[in-house]
Amino acid sequence: MEDKIIRVERQASVDQEALGRLLMLVPARHREDERLVRFLAFRLKVDGFEKTSAFVSRKLMAAERCTFRGLLYDFLKDDEESNACQDR
Repeated sequence: MEDKIIRVERQASVDQEALGRLLMLVPARHREDERLVRFLAFRLKVDGFEKTSAFVSRKLMAAERCTFRGLLYDFLKDDEESNACQDR
């Protein structure tokens, strides 16, 4: 099963320097989360650096405003999670 996983974060089409800059926006405790790295690599590949960094910055500010303490990956990927947080 492991051999069928496409590692987006390791593909040549993903700019590793840009991915590193995106990860610098993320709090240190979340930088080792493989799911988050893959999510950001996918967004980077699809949307480019400017849109992805704006998305991450906007979501980080929203998480900070509502004192979200869970996994950042869950907050970024799940609109229900972030919408529930913003409704409080």
